[in-house]
Amino acid sequence: MNRLKRSMRILQNWLHMYRIHIIAWSVFIFWETVVVVYWVGMFGTFGNYAIHYTINITLFYTYALLLEKATAYHNGAIWKVPLVVISTILIYLGTVTGVDILLNTYTNILPGELPTLRIRIAKVLYRGSFFLLFSTGYYFLKRFIKEKTEKSRIEKQRFQMLLDKEKMEKELAMSKNAFMKAQINPHLLFNTFEFVHQKLNTYSPEDAKVMLYLSDMMRFAANTKHNEGFVNLSDEISQCENLISLHQITQGKIYIEFASGPDLDEIKLIPLVLLTILENMFKHGNLTDIQYKATIAVYTFDGKLHIESRNLPRSIKSKVGFGSGMDNISNRLKYAYHQNAEMTAGIDEEGFYTLNISISLNALNTVPQIEKTEQAVHA
Repeated sequence: MNRLKRSMRILQNWLHMYRIHIIAWSVFIFWETVVVVYWVGMFGTFGNYAIHYTINITLFYTYALLLEKATAYHNGAIWKVPLVVISTILIYLGTVTGVDILLNTYTNILPGELPTLRIRIAKVLYRGSFFLLFSTGYYFLKRFIKEKTEKSRIEKQRFQMLLDKEKMEKELAMSKNAFMKAQINPHLLFNTFEFVHQKLNTYSPEDAKVMLYLSDMMRFAANTKHNEGFVNLSDEISQCENLISLHQITQGKIYIEFASGPDLDEIKLIPLVLLTILENMFKHGNLTDIQYKATIAVYTFDGKLHIESRNLPRSIKSKVGFGSGMDNISNRLKYAYHQNAEMTAGIDEEGFYTLNISISLNALNTVPQIEKTEQAVHA
């Protein structure tokens, strides 16, 4: 039952898809039959009509298909088309002549005596040329519709590209506007920091330093050239020192030794590596015991930049983002420096959390000479 329904559905879809062809052939066959009956005065057998119209319809579509294949590429079309025409006519001539002889000899579908061979060949050639002519028109109609459809598709695609371009231009304009606002907002923020710093400095110079450190750190974040993706290592070291001083004021006495080599001024690094390490220390480390000072060392040795940290972990780990900052650093180093960067972290035998990063100096960006000259002038 399901197979029958499926077959009926396929048949309905086929009839719907080719309904114009079916209607056109039905009208043509009816019209031609009426004309023949009117002029000849007799009606042929149904089998004769069915067989010969099947052959003619097959010729119609086969020739159109072969013509489409022959003209698919311009190279060789000049000899392929005549070859298709001649071979199709010969095959049609042989097929119709042979079928007529078989029908006349072995069936009653085509009764009576057949005309002479010359007359039969002339009639078949005329009939074949008639259908080849219509088939050629059908081929050009299909080609015209196909080209028109393709042209319409290209026009729609072009129109969509124009819409996308207009949308991108609007988004770019909005981004530029947002960027201008982002430049204004930090300017107002720094002015406010400066105002608060001046007010606090009169009554509590120690508290005023908090605003000074905070303003400096915010300025560093705002001025970071994110489009380049790198910052001067010496600048981030300065911000680490500011962050340590800020924590000492707000959190009390903490014991962190931060050491950096003298040859780091020319090195550029992806931003927030040192600050993330330091922030991880504040969040997860025990920094209040003078006997177990935390240490951070940044130096160059053996053609590599080394960043090492060591601190005693808290007995109770913070539940906020433990380890995520270190994973972030590891992923960013791999993305920026690939196999030229190595990072290891873990608890050593003495119970200290240690972190070691090494990056080949050849993979690091350096400060251009012109930038060093400008820094010296501003200094």
